[in-house]
Amino acid sequence: MRKIYYLCLGAIFMVSCKQDFKKGDKGLEYKIISNGNGQKVKVGEFMQMQIAQFINNGKTDSLLNDTRTTSGAVIQPLDSMSIPPEYFKIISQMKNGDSLVLRMLVDSMIAQNPGSLPPFIKKGYHFITTVKLLNIFQTQLQADSARTAEMKIRMKKDSLDNIVNLAKEDKEIQDYLKSHKITATKAPLGTYVELIQPGSGPLIDTSVVVKTNYTGRTIQGKMFDSNTDPSKGHVEPFLVNLTTDRSLGQGVIKGWYDGLKMLNKGAKAKFYVPSPLAYGKQGAGEDIAPNSILIFDIEVVDVLSKAQAKADVEKLKKEREAKQKKFMDSLAKARPEATMNKK
Repeated sequence: MRKIYYLCLGAIFMVSCKQDFKKGDKGLEYKIISNGNGQKVKVGEFMQMQIAQFINNGKTDSLLNDTRTTSGAVIQPLDSMSIPPEYFKIISQMKNGDSLVLRMLVDSMIAQNPGSLPPFIKKGYHFITTVKLLNIFQTQLQADSARTAEMKIRMKKDSLDNIVNLAKEDKEIQDYLKSHKITATKAPLGTYVELIQPGSGPLIDTSVVVKTNYTGRTIQGKMFDSNTDPSKGHVEPFLVNLTTDRSLGQGVIKGWYDGLKMLNKGAKAKFYVPSPLAYGKQGAGEDIAPNSILIFDIEVVDVLSKAQAKADVEKLKKEREAKQKKFMDSLAKARPEATMNKK
């Protein structure tokens, strides 16, 4: 795991080292580092906070999450109903501008919630949370305005990060294609399209819904989804909606929109999708790590007009309802005795 240190967090730790931890409830220990000037937060007011979480193994701190680099500042009301009592008792002591260090022995966490922690977090370690109280807002309107401002800052940063990652991963994809002797064309947004089998008719555009077969893999070769492999449990054509009518099928990652517009009916291709056009720095589930380049085998089974897509959606809906009814009927027939016993 990466060891990441920030000057601001380092300052909190350095100051907190001069203080002893106080005992809280349920195994919590805490230190409040106060600047002595801010007003104390009141119940019902909204707190704007930066939060970081670490695991300490006795020698080093391993960063798990930091809102400075992920979601941005958290804005939350001081509410005894939504904040666990042991945390509420501590946080309600804070003043605007204060910093807080919370510590809990992993042994206590395991005792309270067995099996809730990943295996790399072991007994004897400490789970540490640092909180910086940036602002206190008295009203919902003030809190909403702060959220909007925070979102704009985050969107700007994400946009800049995406530009950097897109350039970096473009080079990685080019190197991969070159090393595997693959010829592919770069789509407008940055997806690389390797044409396996040409199709026929006009190119796909935003007036249609595309019926597809697909298999998705990471660039390392791990399959994470497919609608042709029975092991994934959904073997049926997938409708990709390129129109603005949300009822006609599902939306997809940007990399698909980018690549599909270079194909037509009957085409087969591979898409090489950089992470900013896929699942970005969030990743998706256990199989798609943050900043993952993805590869998709794509087959354009059919290209449907809006009217055709609407009929197809209705047909699929009826087929699924029929399957569900058949399953429920078979379940009822399999346990008539249970039904009679209930009577």
